[in-house]
Amino acid sequence: MIAKVVRRAAGLSPLILLALVLAGCSSGGSAPRAEAKGVYSFWPLAPAEPRVQFVKAFQSSMDVTQERQSAFQDLVFGAESADAAAIEKPYGVEIRDGKIYVCDIRRPGLAVLDLRTRQMRLVGVQGVNRLAHPVDVAVADDGYIYIADNERNVIVVYNPQERYETAFGRQGLRPVSVAVHGDRLYVCDLEGQRVEIMNRRTGEKIGEFGSVGDGEGQFRVPLCVETDRQGFVYVSDMMRSRLQKFTPDGQFVAAFGQLGDVAGSFARPKQLAVDNDGIVYVVDAAFQNVQMFNDEFSLLMSFGSAGEYPGAMNLPVGISVSDEGVDLVKDLIHPGFDAYRLVVVTNQFGPFKVAMYALGMRKDGWSVAQLHANSLAEAGVGQNETLAPLQDDPGRVAPDTVEPPQGPAPSGAPEEDDGGASVG
Repeated sequence: MIAKVVRRAAGLSPLILLALVLAGCSSGGSAPRAEAKGVYSFWPLAPAEPRVQFVKAFQSSMDVTQERQSAFQDLVFGAESADAAAIEKPYGVEIRDGKIYVCDIRRPGLAVLDLRTRQMRLVGVQGVNRLAHPVDVAVADDGYIYIADNERNVIVVYNPQERYETAFGRQGLRPVSVAVHGDRLYVCDLEGQRVEIMNRRTGEKIGEFGSVGDGEGQFRVPLCVETDRQGFVYVSDMMRSRLQKFTPDGQFVAAFGQLGDVAGSFARPKQLAVDNDGIVYVVDAAFQNVQMFNDEFSLLMSFGSAGEYPGAMNLPVGISVSDEGVDLVKDLIHPGFDAYRLVVVTNQFGPFKVAMYALGMRKDGWSVAQLHANSLAEAGVGQNETLAPLQDDPGRVAPDTVEPPQGPAPSGAPEEDDGGASVG
């Protein structure tokens, strides 16, 4: 919807356009029809129109089932058994039809959070074909699951029943990201600094594109590949702090982004997602937020930041977007907010390992002030001592790990894992 507003207002100046997208036309409204209970986090911050709400965080099976062990179960099984299905260090993520698929690189496996059945299932955690270092996951329209394992250097395939089917690989392939569109499987190959195109049913190589360099269609550290509904391919380059768009066959279309420490630039871009309106979402582990760009790559807004409030981010890396499943979390949505899309972000540590957000708009009868009244959200992109030098020195590389502004990570917290893409 935001992209449609942008297209209709294409003739306006960037400042007026941004005001239309973020501020809306009115902050007034009549009294709410229902009482808003609890606290919420909304972005953009007041007094702008709220467009994104933090919904919920998942860290273990208990966050899916909403059940807790009884005292008797603690006595029989031990209190620690309640955390047996905990997510320890999430990386790549996919949300589809009410299921959240999470790659866990600390406790190697794929966690499937099924919001419809209120179950959490672990895939690929045992047997000779168990996962070793799963960094990304893609789910096809027919339910087949594709996981990039960059320790085994293969793409592991599971059928819609989450049972092992096969694995694709070859010598010299180092997959760090996967995407599916139709019968095509796109694989980010870190070793070859390119994207390989496979037949997702047979593993046969169809083509490839990209090479090492700084020109159009070239990469330095291609860390993520994604497709949109038309089949266009997007690749994020962490070293060059930019994204490139290609045709389904790998012909260069456009590029945007640069190293910087202000909104619209990148410091350490990780994974990306594209929604059905063509909006591009980019996770930045240094900014610790998500920036949203329209289909012409103009910045729309950002959400998230380092902190301890609900929805804060802590070295975020993975992201996925879906128009399905909003009904499954409707009780968690602010009564004055009309949510129509879900966004899931993974954080490598902190209390919000798998964080869910909702994209939407204010309902009639509610004012902007009423929605922001209980919001705890904080801003994210801006000047800070760690990132400020990056804008003055374009050739400088962002640090491997940027600690949250509020202080160092807690004792024993894991360091950032960039999916095997070491650049420091």
